[in-house]
Amino acid sequence: MMESLNNDFNLNSTNLVLLVWSKRKLLILIGIIAIVGSTIASFIITPKFKASAIIYPPIDNQVSKELLSPVLMAGLTVFGESKEMEQLLQVLSSNTLRDLVIKKLDLMAIWGVSPNEKFAKSKVNDIYNDNIRFRPTQYMSVEVEVMDPSPELSAKIANTIVTLEDSLMRSIKAQVSLKGLIVVQEQYEKSLAEMKGLEDSLASTMANGVFNVKAQTQGLFDAYGKAIANNQTEAIRALEKKMEALKRYGSKNMRYKEEILNKAIQITDLGTSVKTLQIEAAQVIPSQFVVDWASVPDKKVYPKKSIIIIISTLSALMFGIFAIVIADFFKPKTKE
Repeated sequence: MMESLNNDFNLNSTNLVLLVWSKRKLLILIGIIAIVGSTIASFIITPKFKASAIIYPPIDNQVSKELLSPVLMAGLTVFGESKEMEQLLQVLSSNTLRDLVIKKLDLMAIWGVSPNEKFAKSKVNDIYNDNIRFRPTQYMSVEVEVMDPSPELSAKIANTIVTLEDSLMRSIKAQVSLKGLIVVQEQYEKSLAEMKGLEDSLASTMANGVFNVKAQTQGLFDAYGKAIANNQTEAIRALEKKMEALKRYGSKNMRYKEEILNKAIQITDLGTSVKTLQIEAAQVIPSQFVVDWASVPDKKVYPKKSIIIIISTLSALMFGIFAIVIADFFKPKTKE
């Protein structure tokens, strides 16, 4: 009996086109119902408008160093690459930025979510995540896409995200730079105090008549030799006294001068670092290049009525054909 059923079904499957043609009226009815239903549904769905902004991340360097350089480097205006783009995407996708945007624009009230209802924060976050996308482009930029029933609000949200991302990025950098500035400032002041001590020590050797060890030594030895040759006793004693001071303070004078030179180089480097970190802590330079600000869209992008109608109709017809084949398979068994 099972073999007979299989033979009947195989025959019907081979003539699937005839089977479908025989049920054409039913399929036409299904298609009409699907078209009418999907058309009504497409008009019921709330339309949405899309606004988008495009931003480039800068190259990952300290722009303050570029500003302090005698010759401005090209890095000040160079667009970032994949690493910087990923960093920008991370900041754009952060919960911190999302919360700032929601709070600044009061999106909870605009989207009709009561702060007193259960899971209010989760609901507004879900709406935000469903309607806002951050998409990397093939040109290493990032596109901010916002969809909303209000065209004005979609553009406003997109531009607010761009503005707050810049503020958030600069704030993050400023926090790190401020901590570094405190440490470097302490080292700078400590180095200045050490320089003052070295200068005082050098001044004490100079007060004892030691100014230029090399020149003084050469001059004293020349004069001493002449005094001995001319048997000038008083001159020899005076020169020996000066040589004693040179002998006693000469090495200290040379050491202090060397340490002062090294300390001056260190103070110069620390001073440059302090200025660099002060600029970084101030963070007045934008952290992004805005190529396109979002403008108010004039055409809705969702829903696509034609796509909804076509997909719904085709799906209904495919389901109808599938149901007809299944019914034809079980028909012999039902008769038996």
